[in-house]
Amino acid sequence: MTTSISNRRSFFLSAVSLAGAAATSSNLIAQLTPTDLTAFLRTYDEAWVSHDPQAIAMLHADDVLVVNRFGSMLEGRAELETAMQFLHGPGGPFHAVGFPRQQILLGRILNPNMATIHASWKNPTMGPGDQLAHGGQTPWVDLLSTYLLTRRGETWQIAQHDLHSVDPIKFPFKTKWNA
Repeated sequence: MTTSISNRRSFFLSAVSLAGAAATSSNLIAQLTPTDLTAFLRTYDEAWVSHDPQAIAMLHADDVLVVNRFGSMLEGRAELETAMQFLHGPGGPFHAVGFPRQQILLGRILNPNMATIHASWKNPTMGPGDQLAHGGQTPWVDLLSTYLLTRRGETWQIAQHDLHSVDPIKFPFKTKWNA
């Protein structure tokens, strides 16, 4: 009988310790989401609307992989910066476009050094020859922008960025994202 009580007491104390450690760990992780991830996305938006290819590129890891909404892939920060110079530089299709801010749909800390952000965003409709579809008038395409972030010291960098044009399907049932 004493062994049984001792085993139950040990089990109970172990369970309480593990629960406390998990709660402490999840509180530390949960505290990162509203501050770090939102701040990161605002910094990204600022770089994008300033049309600064180098500022955009520096938010990405050296070995980043970017897949744009057309399925084109860019690998590495240098290749990304070249693409941003084309898009945002003088004469580029995005050079004079004022972009709306992204809206976070979901941010998750996967571990203390890795996180994801899913955000809604808008980009201009593109036409032939990589130019805006309607000249000075900018019709917008709804996008889902998904970031895989890695923590480098006190800052986040994009390890992978995927953009998807949104053509919603209405399910015959309700979900959190499809009311």
